[in-house]
Amino acid sequence: MTENEVPASASPSAVARRLTGRAKPRVEVLQEYQDLNAKRRERILPALWPFWAPGPEEIYRWRVELSCGCIREVLTRGDNDLPAEGRWGEPGYNRCLPVGQLWCAHDDDAPAQYRDIAEWGDRREQTFAADPVEPPDYLDAQTWARIRWDEPRVSAFWTVTLACGHATEVVTDLHWKPLDGPRTVTAERQREMIAEFEQFWASDPAGQGERERAHTRRQLAAGWPRPAPEQLCNTCPHARTIVAYQGVDWLVPREKEQIEETRARPSRKQVEQRLKKVQAEMKRLQDQLAELDEQDRATE
Repeated sequence: MTENEVPASASPSAVARRLTGRAKPRVEVLQEYQDLNAKRRERILPALWPFWAPGPEEIYRWRVELSCGCIREVLTRGDNDLPAEGRWGEPGYNRCLPVGQLWCAHDDDAPAQYRDIAEWGDRREQTFAADPVEPPDYLDAQTWARIRWDEPRVSAFWTVTLACGHATEVVTDLHWKPLDGPRTVTAERQREMIAEFEQFWASDPAGQGERERAHTRRQLAAGWPRPAPEQLCNTCPHARTIVAYQGVDWLVPREKEQIEETRARPSRKQVEQRLKKVQAEMKRLQDQLAELDEQDRATE
C-alpha cells in the first residue's frame, strides 16, 4: 500500500451498550446547548429555527465511545437518530466528517499522511501584500531575491475532499480551474529537478523526512504537477470512529404522555423503510398484471 492510499477501517460497527463512567449533569449540558443555540439563532431567520436551531426539548443526549477509547457526549435531534449514523463537524471547515466519525486529538497521534484529491469544492480568493525587501532570518539574500513577490498578489483557495473523505485547502493560481488539470514542467526541467533533489538528498540526508521525500519522488515522477494531486490530510490522525453508544435521556425531561407519543410516532427512517417495501410490493403486483395481460392477449 502506498503512502497516500487510504487504509481500510478495522473498526467494528457501533453497538449499543452501557459505557463506563457517568453522564455530565443535565443542567450543565442544557446551559451549554442554550448558549450555543442563542448564537446560532442570531445568524438565521426565525422561520429556520426548527430546522437549524431547534429548542432543547427536541434534543436527545448520548454517550459514545470512540475507537481511541475516549468517551464523549453528543446531542441528536430526537432519540431515533443514532449518533453513529450521523455526521459531526470537522474543525476548521464548515463541513462534516464522514458518517460515524468524531474529532478527538491526542498528543501521540500518528503524523498526517498524503491523500489523493477526490473532489474539488468551494473556491475563495485572498490578497497578499508584497513581500518585504529584507529576507527572513532563515534565507539568504540571493535566494530571497529569486522567490520574493515585490507586488501584491491574489491567490485562489479551493476546498477539496480527499480520498479519505476529509477536507483541506489547496492554493492555486487565480485563473486556474479543476477542468484545466495540473500543470507539469517540461521533460528537460523534470530531469534537472530530479538531479537537483538527488544532489540535495545526498548532501543532506536529514534535509527531508521519509514522508516528504516519498511525496517529492512521486511529484518528480509525475512531472511536478501543480496543483499537486495529493495533499496532506491533517484530519486523519484525529478522526475517530464511534464504536459504541449509550442513550442518556432527553435534554429536557419529558412527561409520560410525551414519551408514549414519541414511541408511537415512527421516525423518518422507519417511514422510508416502509415506503421501500410498499414500492417493491407494488412493482411485484404490476409485473404480475403485465404477465396476465400477456396471457390474455395470447389466448385471444
